[in-house]
Amino acid sequence: MNRLLLHTLIRSQALPSVALWALAALLAVLGCGKSAPPAAELPAPRVTVANVVQQEVVDSDDYTGRTEASAVVEVRSRVFGYLKSIDFQDGDFVQEGQTLFTIEPDEYRAIHEQSVARIGVNTANLELAKAKLARNKLLLPTRAISQEDYEESVAAVQVAEAAISAARADANRTAVDLKYTEIKAPISGRIDRALVAKGNLLTGGTGPGALLTTIVAEQPMFAYFDVDERSLLGYLGRRGGDAEETPGSLRASQIACYVQLANEQDFPHEGKLDFASAQVNAGTGTAKLRGVFENKDRKLVSGLFVRIRVPVSKPYQALLIPERALATDQNLKFVYVVDDKGHAARRNVELGTPRGDLRIVKSGLSAGETVIVKGLQRVKPGQRVEAETESAAVAAAR
Repeated sequence: MNRLLLHTLIRSQALPSVALWALAALLAVLGCGKSAPPAAELPAPRVTVANVVQQEVVDSDDYTGRTEASAVVEVRSRVFGYLKSIDFQDGDFVQEGQTLFTIEPDEYRAIHEQSVARIGVNTANLELAKAKLARNKLLLPTRAISQEDYEESVAAVQVAEAAISAARADANRTAVDLKYTEIKAPISGRIDRALVAKGNLLTGGTGPGALLTTIVAEQPMFAYFDVDERSLLGYLGRRGGDAEETPGSLRASQIACYVQLANEQDFPHEGKLDFASAQVNAGTGTAKLRGVFENKDRKLVSGLFVRIRVPVSKPYQALLIPERALATDQNLKFVYVVDDKGHAARRNVELGTPRGDLRIVKSGLSAGETVIVKGLQRVKPGQRVEAETESAAVAAAR
């Protein structure tokens, strides 16, 4: 009604302009005096929180690498012959000295027996030559034989002795050929499939023999990985084991390392660092290191992609929170903490290394506090929230 009256006066010009402006100001003041209806209060957002846990942890460096067998041996034929039998199952774990293949030995056995018999023949010739020499030695002073006949008998003894040596050497050679008709495992390890079927003619001798199979030594198992210069210097500078007597040796320092396979959540395989390459690659600034693992359960297979963890600190108490609690504001990491009155407060945090689904927090939080892990997008600093507690699953940290 006030607005309608004002418009009527203005249109009728019943009042001067100054009076109209004063009347308008008075109406505005009267209008402001009316109280606005109260705004509806928004409900508190529902969030999920987890406790900040304290646990003993060890700082570590993580790398990626490949496993490699400690030895790989190609099993080849050393003699010619037909393959008589295959004495293993494909993929077996074989022991050193175990018979793997048999080549038909009959011909080699006959040749060896012939060479042994030749030793007997030459031995008999030697006895005869010695007997003639002894007789001629008695006859020489009486001039019953000539000096030339006596010297010939001496030479005959020497020739017989040399023939025996040659026969023995030939017998040793044929014995080796006969032994090679049984092909045995040179090392213990996992054997590949047989590459030649029974009945085939195998090559051997002075040239490269036929490849029959391959044996891979899985105990111990190696893991190779690359590290940067700073990490390499840190490892070489450690003191442990016999490192005082052999400085700069990873094997002497007895540095522990752990391996994780692609289907594993933790690092269950423990080993030791035992080798570092003799020089740093100038192009990449890295050096190759090797960890050695006993591999008693034979779960480590050559050629696997693995993660490798090397501890770099002593055990200490650390605070951990779930990774889901972290949020990012440019270059800052922060979390929302819920106090005992149910209000959310922002905390900037300094982070450490991850531990599975958890993350070490170096500063910004205290043990026993609760952080929001679900519903971060609906929360503002100082806002009251309705929190549900989630138990934080803590994985065993190595």
